[in-house]
Amino acid sequence: MAQMIEVLLPQMGEGVHEATVTNWLVAEGQKVEKDKPLFEVSTDKVDTEIPAPASGYLSRIVVPVGSTAQVNQCLAYIAADATQATVPLLVEDETPREQLSAPISPDSAMSDEEDDHTASGGFARSSPLVRKIAKDRGINLEQVKGSGLHGRITKKDILDFEGQAPSLTPKPVSAPLVTAAAPSAQALTPVEPTRLKLNVQDGQELLEGVPVRRETMSRMRQLIADHMIDSVRTSPHVTTVFEMDLHRITTIREKYKDQFFKQEGFKLTLTHFFIHAAVQAIKQHPIVNVSVDGQDILWKKDINVGCAVALDNGLIVPVIKQAGDLSLLGIARRMNDLVVRARSKKLKPEDVQGGTFSITNPGGWGSITSNPIINQPQVAILGIGAAVKRPVVVDDMIAIRPMMYMSLTFDHRVIDGEGGAKYLATLKQIIESYDELPT
Repeated sequence: MAQMIEVLLPQMGEGVHEATVTNWLVAEGQKVEKDKPLFEVSTDKVDTEIPAPASGYLSRIVVPVGSTAQVNQCLAYIAADATQATVPLLVEDETPREQLSAPISPDSAMSDEEDDHTASGGFARSSPLVRKIAKDRGINLEQVKGSGLHGRITKKDILDFEGQAPSLTPKPVSAPLVTAAAPSAQALTPVEPTRLKLNVQDGQELLEGVPVRRETMSRMRQLIADHMIDSVRTSPHVTTVFEMDLHRITTIREKYKDQFFKQEGFKLTLTHFFIHAAVQAIKQHPIVNVSVDGQDILWKKDINVGCAVALDNGLIVPVIKQAGDLSLLGIARRMNDLVVRARSKKLKPEDVQGGTFSITNPGGWGSITSNPIINQPQVAILGIGAAVKRPVVVDDMIAIRPMMYMSLTFDHRVIDGEGGAKYLATLKQIIESYDELPT
């Protein structure tokens, strides 16, 4: 039989052991070109396209859309010739092909005896993490069908089973809304999804008499939901708001925007100024750039700014690394690159890791101000409102100026009201003091 080339799930970044296939961009039998996008995956870090490892024809897809695979697991086969037969899934010793290169991950690194044991005493394969989730949610693993290797029950199987079992009653959450000593969102147990009581009439689900259409959240939407709830449980959120006069930076931008676009090929925006100013203010108030680990404060050497980017199916926060070392031009270039790759699904997992401070800009849609949720394990997030021309008093005279509200939501465990206000006061002073394009 002619040799087939395996399409493996590549290493997706530090700490990423699995990914969900969200889309095959080439159908079985179609031509494949090396290094051209072949399929899309979603991880707990990012959605991204994966290129083909070789040219040829997609002979067989082993892992369909919606299935989760481990790093280095075989997802499909590429044949050199379109007429080649589909590769069999079994080799000579009758061992499934995918099993031969199955990686060892924290979810699977255990002996067969451990792996076959469940919390209910049965023989369904599962990891300690899966058994803990099942125990917390009152799920009998013997009733769950595993989709992993050897029928292993994965976390996704648990969540899918729970979504298909309306008779399950969620355990009441007894923990307080704010857990003051929680070290980070990663240390929290999985969030229990709220289950509503629905009636079914003539095959139609009804919520309080209103017909509804059920749609499962996308992988990205589920992760956003869990992360936001974890953040509220972890940090006591406080928000303070300042008003900024954008007269100086709008004048500078207007002066250089055409020259900048001709030179760089993309627009110079007010957001680039805001990021640059925010970084300079962090240098004077490093407390907004820390993390909390139990009763310890972790002071960070680098300033890595995460900037929220809206996508069709959710929100992603790519990170401008070592922003404290960048000029305004450097920040603009780095931000443009991240936004372009985020919207074309070209981001890598490392592009969304390591953030130390976040900025969100709902003002682009007209929001005057906002009260955003902190991106754990960070302790502060800056909200940028809409720029609106208003009459204001300047030197005892009324003038029309572009004004904006900026909010800082911060973790009250480590930042007091005074600290949050001082940071915004410094940011205001920087924004209102630009007299030329900063370098």
